[in-house]
Amino acid sequence: MSFAITDELFAQDFIWFHYFNRYKLSYKFSIDSDFGWREYFDSERYRGQFRSGLRYDINSNMYARAGFMYVDGSVASQEIRFYQDYVYSFKLHDITIQQRIRLEQQTFTDPNKNFNFRIRYNPAIKFPSPIGQWTLAAEPFVSVKKDGSYIGANRLIVGVKNKIYGNVHFTLQYINERAYNRVETGYINETQMIRVRIDHVIHPLRTGPLFGRKKSR
Repeated sequence: MSFAITDELFAQDFIWFHYFNRYKLSYKFSIDSDFGWREYFDSERYRGQFRSGLRYDINSNMYARAGFMYVDGSVASQEIRFYQDYVYSFKLHDITIQQRIRLEQQTFTDPNKNFNFRIRYNPAIKFPSPIGQWTLAAEPFVSVKKDGSYIGANRLIVGVKNKIYGNVHFTLQYINERAYNRVETGYINETQMIRVRIDHVIHPLRTGPLFGRKKSR
C-alpha cells in the first residue's frame, strides 16, 4: 500500500530536457535562444521546440524581449509562435521576487486550428539554501478570444539551481500543469513533469564601446 502511494506521488508523465543560451551582443543587447525536448518514454510520442529572440536590458532589474518559437512533434501540432515579454525583478534581503508577462501569438499549419492569442503571467520567488537557489513559481496561460477570455492552463513550479562552472547553471524542476476549458468547472487534464534545465551565458570578445558602461562624469 505504501509503495503504491509513493509511486503515485513521484510518478511523472515525461522528462523535459531544456537548454537555454544567452549570447551577449553588447552591454544592453543579447540573443536569447533555447531548445527543448520532451521525452515520453516511448518511441511514438515526442515534442521538440526551438525559440530565439532579441533581448534588451532596460536596467539591472528589467528587460524586454521579442522573438519567435517553432514547435513540432507527435503530441503537438506544428506551430510558429511569436512572443514578446517583459521581466521585472527586485530583492528583499536574500529573496528575489520576479514577474514576467509574456504575450504569444500562435499560428498553426493545421487548417483545423485557429490563430490563438494568449497571455502568460509568471510570478516567482527565489531564495538561497545550502543545496542551491530554490524557485517557487506559478504560470497561468490566459487565452484571449473575441467572445471572452479564460485560463487554458496553469503551472506550479518548484526547482533548485546550482552553478556548474563559469556561466553555466543546472536546474532541476518539478512542474505540475493543469489544463482547463470554458465548459468544465474543474481541470480537464493534469500533467506532471521533471525538467532538466541548463542555462548558459556566452560573452564574446569584449572589444569596442558596445560592451562598456558609460562612465559618469
